[in-house]
Amino acid sequence: MGWNDGKHISVDQFLADAFSLSQNLPNATWILNLCDNRYRFLVGFAAALIKGQTNILPPNKTLKALQSIASQFPETYCLTDTESQENLGLPVFQYPSELKSVSKTLDIPEIRASHVAAIAFTSGSTGTPQPHLKSWDSMVRIARNTGNRLIPGNMEEVSIVATVPPQHMYGLETSIMLPLQHKGALHGGRPFFPIDIRDALETVPPDRMLITTPTHLKACIESSVKFPKISLIISATAPLSRKLAENAEQLLETRVFEIYGCTEAGSLATRQSTKSNAWKLLDEIKLTGNNDQSYIEATYLPQPIKLPDIIKNGENGLFDLQGRSADLINIGGKRTSLGELNYHLNQIKKVEDGAYFVPPQNDHDHKRLIAFVVANELREEDILQALRQYLDPVFLPRPIYFVDHLPRNSSGKLTRESLLETFSQYFSKPA
Repeated sequence: MGWNDGKHISVDQFLADAFSLSQNLPNATWILNLCDNRYRFLVGFAAALIKGQTNILPPNKTLKALQSIASQFPETYCLTDTESQENLGLPVFQYPSELKSVSKTLDIPEIRASHVAAIAFTSGSTGTPQPHLKSWDSMVRIARNTGNRLIPGNMEEVSIVATVPPQHMYGLETSIMLPLQHKGALHGGRPFFPIDIRDALETVPPDRMLITTPTHLKACIESSVKFPKISLIISATAPLSRKLAENAEQLLETRVFEIYGCTEAGSLATRQSTKSNAWKLLDEIKLTGNNDQSYIEATYLPQPIKLPDIIKNGENGLFDLQGRSADLINIGGKRTSLGELNYHLNQIKKVEDGAYFVPPQNDHDHKRLIAFVVANELREEDILQALRQYLDPVFLPRPIYFVDHLPRNSSGKLTRESLLETFSQYFSKPA
């Protein structure tokens, strides 16, 4: 089943922990599962399902976000495995330091297919986070289809180490649902730095799978850390450049796949980044429409869901992703997307991280672009010269703000709100 604090956890032990915890949880409708430890999150997730409750996955753990959820969902309580919690304005249940043992062998519980197992929130990268209900049936089928696509049949069991939190939809589907549904065993931690990722991978047996983001993967590649054999790397939350994927496959002697999805519908498609730019839909999914009017249909979805991205629909379940609808920019009659601009910015050698930003403007202002860049060895002119090779002059950032880091959240995403706060700190300083 997995490893936690250096100890192997069997399926029987996991079932005993989940049933034991379910008997102690408060009687309520909603549970806000904030456990940092992935195994304890899994036990809390399963215990809530056994008790007929619904897991709420917050967009982040800020006090504002958690209080907003509490106001939207009455009878919510918080499950936490940390000793200190700010005043959230809702009941807090502390994960027990020790769960009571169960003497008999337990059967795997049956969860109603229609039960709302989770409520996931959009990240808020383009606005206010929105809740989306996830039935148990939909989560199971996505996990099984993802496993069937990515995990070779000759792998008896995969050991899953993840750098993304289980509260994020991507983290939930890959590091929680995948081991539950497809011969996987999870690692209880959430390593952040390359050396921590290395240590976590070394504590689990092959075949190893690393669930991560482009930001974490880039840090691993550029570090001097030597990693154990990794059979498979999965990346999501942001586009992965082919160059980074090629470096990862070569240096780590592995295969790198990306997952495309959205909170509204879950994981939808995969691609091996070094082999093709096209995405291939998972089983049971149909893509209709084109451009910014593309819809996903699936047997487990109650209705078609409009995608937030611009899609070029192809044949045989293949499609190209051409940017996010909300990211489209029109300057001087010329169009591009923030995703495209960020791709070229982060391809520049010695740029550790970077992001374009459209600052707030008055009606009489001309639309302008700025960029935040983490690059200790570069000057503004170095970056502009590199961008001129690929971009029209109207899309060159003016000015460029050099920062120590970008305010990425725990899943590696940048929200407009966080960039706006960064802008408010830097806009008055000379670039």
